[in-house]
Amino acid sequence: MAQAPLQRKLRWQLEALGVRLLLLALRGRSHRSMGRGIAQAHRLARPWLRRRHTTAIANLTRVYGEQLSQGQREAIAEQSINSFFLSCLESIIQPVDASLISAEGEGLDELLRLHRQGQGVIVGSLHLGCWDLGLRWLSERLDTPSVVYRPARNPYSDELLNRARQANSYCNWIPQADARSMLRCLHSGGSLVVMTDLYSRNSEVQVDFLGLSTNFVKGPAALSQKSGCPLFPVAQVREANGRFRLIFGAPLWPGQGAAALSDQLAAVARWHEPLIQAYPEQYYWINRRWRTGDGSGERLRPIGPPGR
Repeated sequence: MAQAPLQRKLRWQLEALGVRLLLLALRGRSHRSMGRGIAQAHRLARPWLRRRHTTAIANLTRVYGEQLSQGQREAIAEQSINSFFLSCLESIIQPVDASLISAEGEGLDELLRLHRQGQGVIVGSLHLGCWDLGLRWLSERLDTPSVVYRPARNPYSDELLNRARQANSYCNWIPQADARSMLRCLHSGGSLVVMTDLYSRNSEVQVDFLGLSTNFVKGPAALSQKSGCPLFPVAQVREANGRFRLIFGAPLWPGQGAAALSDQLAAVARWHEPLIQAYPEQYYWINRRWRTGDGSGERLRPIGPPGR
């Protein structure tokens, strides 16, 4: 038993060496070549990704039913997996030319104005599209935004990955369990970037998301209530012409109590739905959003097929 910690440390160090070599191989890769490389790697790794692919197909079937053929579901699932891997690497590879990125939306000017005034703000995104490019764009306009992230189990790899991300964006990284640092950031007038579509088995909050009753993690809305800071829904997507769009929704100011918290999360879900419908191949369908036994997945309203 005494040798277990040492063995784990050695295993972590070997894993970190692999991560270091991978980061060296990725450095300087262009966005276009990386996209092609991921598609090729996916074809080779298909047997090892079968479980993820199956989850994506199940989610698409649950949301859209027979409105999509099996072939359409297969195609969206494959593109979604490729998009996810590309999203994970976009903060590490060669930065995209800034002229290819456009920002828009009714909340954009208000977000920048509140930040200049020293008001803490929460940027709430989804696992949709190029979220790391959105983060890079924000970090060039906000004073060192803080990003809530899920640390890797291997602390050596975690340090390497955070250092690689910081080479292309200028952010602080706060582990998702460190609520005190999140509130400190907001109370000091900082900006906090969070993902709003994380699954939570322990959350009793269910909202209408893509027409289904869906468990939503309470963290972003709870932080908004405790700090008094607005929550801005934000999305970032890749266009077929090689350009990138960042879309900012109007601020959602917090109320008080459980009902207000649920309403705020429901508003985030409603705002994002048209973008998922327009860019379904860029959504993170491989996450198990609806699970047996947790009360989620009930059909609340019909939803049309995806497509622009």
